[in-house]
Amino acid sequence: MLGSFIVVTGGDSRYYPMIRELIASLRALKPAAACPIGVIDAGLTAEQLAELAAEEGVTVVTPPWPVSIPAHRLRNRIHLKANLAKLHLPTYFPGHDTLIWIDADAWVQDWEAVELLRRGAALNRFAIVAQFGRFSETELRLDWLFGRFARVRSILFKNASRAGLTAAECRALATRPTLNAGAYALKADAPHWAAFQRWQTRVLRKGRLFTSDQLAMAGAIYLDGLPVELLPEWCNYIGPWRFDPDRAELVEYYLPNRRLGIVHMAGEDAMRADPTVLRPVLDMRDGTHQLSLRYPAWAVAGPTPVREPAE
Repeated sequence: MLGSFIVVTGGDSRYYPMIRELIASLRALKPAAACPIGVIDAGLTAEQLAELAAEEGVTVVTPPWPVSIPAHRLRNRIHLKANLAKLHLPTYFPGHDTLIWIDADAWVQDWEAVELLRRGAALNRFAIVAQFGRFSETELRLDWLFGRFARVRSILFKNASRAGLTAAECRALATRPTLNAGAYALKADAPHWAAFQRWQTRVLRKGRLFTSDQLAMAGAIYLDGLPVELLPEWCNYIGPWRFDPDRAELVEYYLPNRRLGIVHMAGEDAMRADPTVLRPVLDMRDGTHQLSLRYPAWAVAGPTPVREPAE
């Protein structure tokens, strides 16, 4: 039984337009027309807070910093509160069997992705997508030293080393895929939350604030051995990008070109800041079009493709 759930996101005033777009994408899907939505206030304006508070089914929480961080490390980056708060969702949004996090720079195209997140959590596992596989250009980054000798430069290894984890822990994480913290689901009473928070406290002593959530998750899953349910990439897709003009929807880059569930604009800094920014996206015949990945461009009938002229 899947039980009750809430979809949670968060961010600051710069991310507010995308928070609204994520909510709009959910409300446009019949199963989510009235689902509870939570928002972590990590620097929203008073006007933005009032707009969200007036929306039915939306709960806004302005949490304290869950871990004490010196001011010289914060550098007024209040938006990072959303990253830290990700690991404390049952505290901020009680009364739900399952909590589903989706980053504000993502939106939902196919509700089946949310259903898979819920089903994974219902198995008492941490439902998430790992960043490896056929859509990754490289599985592991290496710095070649001389001859056949190289130094591992994976995201987890770098962050674990910077956070001061032991040599054995760094080695154990070195070749593990990064868990994409942009979308995940977990039951409210799962033991993972306590493990996440324990690791968070530890890695934040020396480690980066921005990636502390992913490193804490990796510690709980890979080092503590808590159960995980790895979902297909289309449940939290970060590229490469392709679209089907006949169906007016974004799809997987390779066959079977399944419709994307959650479109995550990680790395699309210019587009996240400016909704008018376009990027090249291939169609089903490898024709290049300049398109936006933002939700309004794909709502209802999809975008009007602008194909680049052939050279």
